[in-house]
Amino acid sequence: MTLKPIVLLSVVALLGESAALAESCKVQSSHPPGQWKFIRVYDVRTGAVVLGQAVNGGDAKSVTVRGHRIKLEAKLPGALHYGPAVEADCKEGQTVKI
Repeated sequence: MTLKPIVLLSVVALLGESAALAESCKVQSSHPPGQWKFIRVYDVRTGAVVLGQAVNGGDAKSVTVRGHRIKLEAKLPGALHYGPAVEADCKEGQTVKI
């Protein structure tokens, strides 16, 4: 087998795996509108941060992860530390409230 087919098969395998395993969902602030919350969302499978921003109460942000689990942390403005992390499923566009 020459190098060209090996490279082509490797690329197809990697692209097929990443597309098949990706899930997306929405993370929504459970606070009332006008009250901001800092949210940090991790992909449990890779440990990477997939969302890190302030979110207005009631607003939802989309996240995409390689597996189907996310870890969420939140804090209010002025707080020094994020609260305890919670894990949740991230599948089929569902909404996870924090």
